[in-house]
Parts: sequence; C-alpha cells; structure tokens
Amino acid sequence: MKRMILLILYVAYTLNSPVFAQDVDLGLSGEASSLLNLPAPRGNVPAARGGAPAGRGAAPGTPVDRLVRLRELFAGANMPLAKEQEAALNSFLNAEIPAMRRTLQERIAAFGNLPSMGELAPEIIRLNDQLLGKMAIAQGLNPQQQAFTKKLYKDQVKSRGGFDAIKLTLEDAGAAFSPEQITQIQPLFDEQNRAKLQLLKETQDQPPEKAKIDQLQRDTLARVLKLLTPAQRTALLAK
Repeated sequence: MKRMILLILYVAYTLNSPVFAQDVDLGLSGEASSLLNLPAPRGNVPAARGGAPAGRGAAPGTPVDRLVRLRELFAGANMPLAKEQEAALNSFLNAEIPAMRRTLQERIAAFGNLPSMGELAPEIIRLNDQLLGKMAIAQGLNPQQQAFTKKLYKDQVKSRGGFDAIKLTLEDAGAAFSPEQITQIQPLFDEQNRAKLQLLKETQDQPPEKAKIDQLQRDTLARVLKLLTPAQRTALLAK
C-alpha cells in the first residue's frame, strides 16, 4: 500500500510535469537583468512561456508588456480587460517589482556569486507564480475576472509539481502544512533542485539521464511522505 501511495504521489507531483497551456509568464524570465539590477545571468534566458516573449521586438527602454498572455486568456474567456483595468494591473505590477528585485538580490547573495540561469530560474518562476496569485485579488478586476485569474494561478502552480503544488493542494483540501512541516519539507525540495543542477553541471549542460532525475524525485517524495499526516495523504490521493 505504501509503495502504491508513493507511486501515485510521484506521478502527480513530479517536478518535471508539463506546464499547462495557459501558463502565464509576466515577463520576468526575460528580464532577469533589470529585476536584479545586475548583468544578466550566464546562459540563455528562457523565452516567455505560453507564447512569444513579453516585449520581444520592443525598442530599448520600451516598458515590457507584462499582460500579453493574460490579455489573451481574458479575451478568450469572453471577459476582456478594459484599458482602465490594464492600467490598474500595470500599476500593481510596477509596485511589486522592487520587492521582487530585493528577493532576487538576496537569493544571489546566498549563492556568493552571480548564479547561472539554471540556478536562478526556479526562484524567478516562483516569484512569477506568486505575482499571478496576487493579481487575482488586485483592484481593478471584477469578481468574475478575479475568479478566473485565481484558477489560472492554481492550475499553473499545480502543473509544475514540487513543494508549492503539494502545499496548495493541501490548503484547498483543508489539510494545510503546519509551520513545522514547512520548515522540514521545503528544504527537501531545495536539496533536490541543487542535486538536479549538479547533475546538469556534470553532463556539461546537456539534459541529465532521466533515470537519475526520476530517482531524485522518488527519493524526495519518499521523505516527504513520511512527514505527512494520514489526513494529508488522503487529501493528496483524492486530488
């Protein structure tokens, strides 16, 4: 039974799970240098997910359009953003950027040197997801648009797998992590990410063997499983 539970959790929460088609990139992955106020990280910066990179083709100094993907999704759901709403959302995003810059700078300081894009990308993606979640309650959106954005946020986080996906699923089920569990479980996924980066370095930036990545994830989830309560395991399996 325990082996079956572990297998189900592995399939549902693998860190390599495909990202849903509605993935919303607010332009952060293509703007690491401006967020950090430092030279761009080494290596190629990934394009914006779910469509063309935000701001591609814009003249130097032109503000990045962070609402490209979100605007498309709202239009496709027959609830297009009005110009006033776009202005309100852009004001909200501009107000959030300084705090995000500080967070990334602290992250770089923890590395002790300028990290590669592979090392920094998980933090940028996490901040992007957090920002999308905050937008779901931002002023300017009507209740229907807020509900739509909240669903986008949850689907996006859960599609990635890992700690944040499990945390959100348990919160939705009323079986949230305790503060003690968070301090125990979050480092397990941080350790897994470091191990994956090390594998990448060892293979000279080529994709490491899938079997090794799979084993890392199974090991992590086995450790996580031991720290969950029976109610939390039930909530995950009922997903």
